[in-house]
Amino acid sequence: MATGRVLIIEQDEWESALLAKFLREAGHEVEVAVEARAGFDRVRKTEPDCILCAVNLPDIDGFWVARRVRAEPTRVRATPFLFLTDAEDHEGRLQGLNVGADLFLIKPFRAEEVVAQVGALIDMANRLKGSSSAPEGPPSSARPTAFQGDLGQMSVSTVLTLLELERQTGRLKIKGEAAESASFELSDGAFAGALWDETPVDVVELLRRVLHWKGGSFQFRSGKVELDAESHSVSSLLLKAMQLEDEAHKS
Repeated sequence: MATGRVLIIEQDEWESALLAKFLREAGHEVEVAVEARAGFDRVRKTEPDCILCAVNLPDIDGFWVARRVRAEPTRVRATPFLFLTDAEDHEGRLQGLNVGADLFLIKPFRAEEVVAQVGALIDMANRLKGSSSAPEGPPSSARPTAFQGDLGQMSVSTVLTLLELERQTGRLKIKGEAAESASFELSDGAFAGALWDETPVDVVELLRRVLHWKGGSFQFRSGKVELDAESHSVSSLLLKAMQLEDEAHKS
């Protein structure tokens, strides 16, 4: 699994020391900041490969950090971003997704979970960078898959968010544990269509179905897609799907 530079933004010394220990033992270089402003300054200076950020910080909240990172005009904006939180919080998850977070890690942390999530995100971000910087050319059946992985290590929302940030064009195919098959077509990082067992369906409805999947696999192949209608922002439709699910659970 890929290693790299990891920045932890966390005011709790015990939590940050524990996370740093896990990650250093796995081969990562780790830096720590205790405030939002100092953390963002470190992001711009060191350009880390992954950011772990607490939601609650002494000066400004972690959502501010995420918004500033995603607004950067450099490749820093595509850095994988994980929020650290004390408990499940549906509203917080919606806000985190809206500002560009990839995942939430819930305290108390398990060493293997932290290492797996960080390594998988860095690995996928590296593959996407390599794919987006590759020279253009005609499609080829010999061209390798851009990336593939396990839904147990990386969620559907995280995969789609990274594809959006890297403005990828192609098809993301997802297989569930019960052999269900869902596909999302993307054009320049935006939704261009969705298919359930190769039958066109509404993107939001398909998102509501697959966001619950905890097991299975995904595979993305770059290539041209046909635009039959207007494309839609990945983050906005992810947010809409999560809001509908939240309302359904409350009713």
